[in-house]
Amino acid sequence: MSVNRLLRNATTALLLLSVWITLATEHVQQRWGHARFDDTGSESTEKAVLTAIGLAAALGLGAAITAVVQKYQGQIH
Repeated sequence: MSVNRLLRNATTALLLLSVWITLATEHVQQRWGHARFDDTGSESTEKAVLTAIGLAAALGLGAAITAVVQKYQGQIH
C-alpha cells in the first residue's frame, strides 16, 4: 500500500469515528434530557435504574475503602 492510500484510509477512519462520537454524544444527551425532565413511564424506570447503579457503585466503593483501611489499620496507628 502506498503512503497516500494509508493516509486516505486513516483520514476516512478518523472522520467516521468523529461522526460516530458526535452522534453518540448527542444521543446520550437527548436520553439524559428525557430522563431528567420527564417523570412518566419508562423514563422514570430509567431514572430508577441509573439511581440503583449509582448506589451500587457507592456501596462498592465504600466496601473497598473499608477493606483497605482494615488491611492497613496496623500501619495507621
